[in-house]
Amino acid sequence: FRKISNRRRQDKLWYCRLSPNHKVLHYGDLEECPQGEVPHDSLQEKLPVADIKAIVTGKDCPHMKEKGAHKQNKEVLDLAFSILYDPEESLNFIAPDKHEYCIWTDGLNALLGKDMSSEQTRTDLDTLLSMEMKLRLLDLENIQIPEVPPPIPKEPSNYDFVYDGN
Repeated sequence: FRKISNRRRQDKLWYCRLSPNHKVLHYGDLEECPQGEVPHDSLQEKLPVADIKAIVTGKDCPHMKEKGAHKQNKEVLDLAFSILYDPEESLNFIAPDKHEYCIWTDGLNALLGKDMSSEQTRTDLDTLLSMEMKLRLLDLENIQIPEVPPPIPKEPSNYDFVYDGN
């Protein structure tokens, strides 16, 4: 994530990740964009998941309430979320895009045992429900749905039939 500062400099980065046992969030500053995963034990700061009080989004975030802090930019406001863990302390995030925002807010809410309420979750749930309805309708029409997938056919002897676009 880009580090949020009062001086509007956006060249610093910080990283946050969940430990393998799902009990601690590890976070810390980074000098450059990481190539691949950053090991959780290389991040200096820790926040036990049990200490998280709430997840807030948008204009409810502490870093969005500060005077002049991105108030004009609705896109930034829609990507902002904070982890509240102390009356005066929070971890503040601005996701790089809507997909990342949905993943983080849904993941944190699931970790805390709360409902996942992002647009992405609603879309995924609608897709799953639609598929289930279609399968049940097929069953009503006495169309047999096989228990095992059909066998994969063997590879063709040549690929001369492939269309190359010319």
